[in-house]
Amino acid sequence: MSSTPPPPPPPPAPSYERAYYPMPSMPAPSAELIVFLVAWVVALIVTLAADRVDWSAFLVATTVLSAAFIISRGIAKAGKVHEGR
Repeated sequence: MSSTPPPPPPPPAPSYERAYYPMPSMPAPSAELIVFLVAWVVALIVTLAADRVDWSAFLVATTVLSAAFIISRGIAKAGKVHEGR
């Protein structure tokens, strides 16, 4: 004689200790970030390989690339806000 298996347990009740919904995944990196990282790696390789490019020039290139990245992200976010109206 076989018995039926017990029913599955009910889902956990929402509480402060445990998230009820799954955590969202991280968004994919933006195109601006990928271009920034590639340009930074190229600047690093040029700095290491060339005799005429020193570390101060690399720091200037890093500063310019960072500023361009921040400006491009600001333009992208401003464009999204403008589209929403």
